[in-house]
Amino acid sequence: MAQEVEVSSVSRQEIALRLPKLTIEDGVWPNPNDKLDRRAEIENLTPVLLNAQAPLVLGLEAPWGGGKSTFIRLWQQFLTCNGYVSLSLNVWESDFCDDPLLPLLSVLDDWLSEQREEGAAGKAWQKAKKLAPCLIRASAVAAVKAGTFGALDFDKAVEGAIASSAGEVTGNIVDSFKSKESTLRAFKDLLTSALEALPGEQPNLIIFIDELDRCRPSYAIELLERIKHLFDIDRLVFVLAINREQLGMSLQGVYGSNFDGENYLRRFVDLDYQLRVPSVRGYVEAQLSLPDIQQRFEGNQSLQKEFNWLIETFVWLSERFNYQLRAINQLILRLRLIIRSIPDKHSLTPQILTALLVLRDANPTLYVRFRSDLRCVNEVIMYLLGRKYDEGVFSKAFPVVAGILVGALSEEDGYNHELFRYWCDLRDRFEQQDERYKVAERIRTIAAREDGWDGAKLIQLVFNRVELVEKINATV
Repeated sequence: MAQEVEVSSVSRQEIALRLPKLTIEDGVWPNPNDKLDRRAEIENLTPVLLNAQAPLVLGLEAPWGGGKSTFIRLWQQFLTCNGYVSLSLNVWESDFCDDPLLPLLSVLDDWLSEQREEGAAGKAWQKAKKLAPCLIRASAVAAVKAGTFGALDFDKAVEGAIASSAGEVTGNIVDSFKSKESTLRAFKDLLTSALEALPGEQPNLIIFIDELDRCRPSYAIELLERIKHLFDIDRLVFVLAINREQLGMSLQGVYGSNFDGENYLRRFVDLDYQLRVPSVRGYVEAQLSLPDIQQRFEGNQSLQKEFNWLIETFVWLSERFNYQLRAINQLILRLRLIIRSIPDKHSLTPQILTALLVLRDANPTLYVRFRSDLRCVNEVIMYLLGRKYDEGVFSKAFPVVAGILVGALSEEDGYNHELFRYWCDLRDRFEQQDERYKVAERIRTIAAREDGWDGAKLIQLVFNRVELVEKINATV
């Protein structure tokens, strides 16, 4: 088959292949780019946490890829726009540290070091920093000295004392705390005084902890223990963005398969909030509205119809396979790579392109078999449908995808007639007003290729396009 050599105008443009992060504009609320309408959740949660009796830890729960990081960024935007201070730490980016206390202190230092040292809050923080080495693992002092968190100007005498006693520190991190109770109490008192730097109308400081469930299990556990035993002070609220199931499995990796990770987490989390999962359709429509995708479908009514089919097929199959937001992002990334490779004047056939991308992702074995032998097309169709034909309702994209796949069989080999007859017989089992009759008739009509399209050539072309990204393990 002839290879496409024309280069599309879209592919010549420089675009970022990763889906762009939500744009945050200083001083703007609500965020005009909040396509998932998180505004109400954020505005309702904020007064609860700002006015809660602290210390408090809230677990912000959502599945992996459920939008927790974006929610935190929006929440911080809202707080900033309303004159509140909040801090944020992505612990996955800092789990190379020996002790999670270091990045926590660094985040606090970024804010509190802006306070005037002659003021009460500034003086308290400077004293608290000098006590910090007594609370940090001896093995972590070298990292501080090397400048990993150079903003923390530790007292050298204390640093030396801790470093020289490295061999004397035994047991877990909580045992180490207990051996230095007076230092711990002094640090908490000083940090409490430092929180007086909060704006006059702000009762509590909210610290967001993101990506906890992606950290090394031991690091996640130590961070939770640090928060519970060192930062349990007035006016301090932590929001932990977690996938409880994933984090529980990580804890089992440390403590064993019989360990009850969920009960363990209850020791650290006071309140739980389940982040609302956005509708698949709303999310897909938002992500497919990216400029490089939109540009491809602008211009005439026919291209707009292709775009509508792309959305319908993407929504149907995302719901069928229960894709979370991150999985949808990965598929859209692959789709964007393919779109960039297709010449401007060529049809995308978005229904089949999406269906085969999903098939290769969800069942690579069936995809390979279908690629080599189109006679298993009915197995592919029923797999994509996800249930018996007699059950339930159908996405309007289903008969289009099924009809094109059946029509792609070669008449010369005699396969098309056999499967075409199958859908005729299936149609005749139902009354004409029955939806199943209408769907089977639609499949039969499309498979008959009454518009004269070359189904065999089309399906091979789509296979080639899908396999452009076959070796790309996209992570977003």
